[in-house]
Amino acid sequence: MVIDERYPVLETLEARDGVTLYRVEGGVLFLFDVRTPEDKERFYRYRAALRRLEEMGLLEATVSAKPGRYYAFFPEKPLSRKAPPKAALEALVPLGFGPQHLAMAEGGVAYLAPWPLLRRPPGGKPGGFWVRVAPGLLLALLGLLLLLQGLYRYFNPPEYAVPDLVGRSAREAFALLKDTGLELLVEEGNDPTKPKEAVLAQDPPPGTRLRAGRTVRITLNQARLTPLPDLKGLRREEAEERLRAMGFLLGRVAEVEGEAPLGTVLSSFPPAGTPLAPGASVDLLVSRGQGVGEAVPLPDLRGLGREEALFLLNAAGFLAQVEEEPSGRPQGEVLDQAPAPGTPLPPGSGVRLRVAVQGRVEVPDLPPEPPAPQTRTVELSLTLPPEAEGQGVRVTLLDARGERVVYEGEGQAGLLLQGSYEALGEARFRLYLDGVPVQEWAP
Repeated sequence: MVIDERYPVLETLEARDGVTLYRVEGGVLFLFDVRTPEDKERFYRYRAALRRLEEMGLLEATVSAKPGRYYAFFPEKPLSRKAPPKAALEALVPLGFGPQHLAMAEGGVAYLAPWPLLRRPPGGKPGGFWVRVAPGLLLALLGLLLLLQGLYRYFNPPEYAVPDLVGRSAREAFALLKDTGLELLVEEGNDPTKPKEAVLAQDPPPGTRLRAGRTVRITLNQARLTPLPDLKGLRREEAEERLRAMGFLLGRVAEVEGEAPLGTVLSSFPPAGTPLAPGASVDLLVSRGQGVGEAVPLPDLRGLGREEALFLLNAAGFLAQVEEEPSGRPQGEVLDQAPAPGTPLPPGSGVRLRVAVQGRVEVPDLPPEPPAPQTRTVELSLTLPPEAEGQGVRVTLLDARGERVVYEGEGQAGLLLQGSYEALGEARFRLYLDGVPVQEWAP
């Protein structure tokens, strides 16, 4: 178990009156179960006692008052049998704490317990020597154990081997990393040939040893398919361009006589609307026009000039469709034809010519420079929420010049913060409670 994603629990030492004492890496931690207003009052009274000891320079502690995370962490220190300072006891008495709540260390206080560390029978007298000494010895041994454990962890931090996640499902990947202390970052990928929600790649590779808290990045397959658009009625060149733009390949192209103009797509296979993976092949059926009369062999037009080839086709009664193609050949020379030379065609059939044109490179205009950000005045109006009570409050303003603090102080529930500030370009306010960002908004 890890408390607040910062303190791995090594052992549960004691649980009493809604408070649990844990031994964690680097020290001890009191975790409060706050459910009622009385529980919250008890915790804030305890926190006030800790602050008084901190102000006197006797104690080091990390306190959290976030909802669901009410705790106090004390770094491990060797315990001492010295008596608490009189000034510390006088400061704690009004808050309901006394010497029986203090565990002392050399140079200060090791920690303040929410319950008495040594109990005596009501109205009775102290017991024998071992009754008085045993708790102190146990605490000293506990402190020594924590110190040794902390030193071992410091000089030998735990590392975890990254498992092989490629090919596994998302659920399996999460389960493998759950107890390793490693963080998981998921990115989307698309490979329709692999199962959906399967891991396509990972970084770092399997076998890499990482310390707890480091991140493993995986690419999770979405296996999306793209429906084939309706290409019927498009010119062949338009259909080919659309297929390329969608990641499909042009397959076989068949030509038949029909009433549609030469080069018009009549149908496709697979049919329109079929979900296809990227790289799938699509066949086209294209019209070559409508022929009338007996078939005539198609002459060889390759190498002729454009005007000469069109003249021959018109004389033979064929319909011509010209496609221009950048080439190093002379301007207007016929590079290829379809159907091939010698193919018998009835008059009125369509013939496609590919004609050379001189290549040309067009340089696009540079996009206009974006306008410079303008200076403006923004207004702050914020009422602090109830959870801000007793916490450190900081409000910052973020604009084109960076982030700067506009308010900082002790939190009071319902306190209204107002002000006018100069901002450059887009601006946003950000609210921090005890150093943690909890809210961000645009003025």
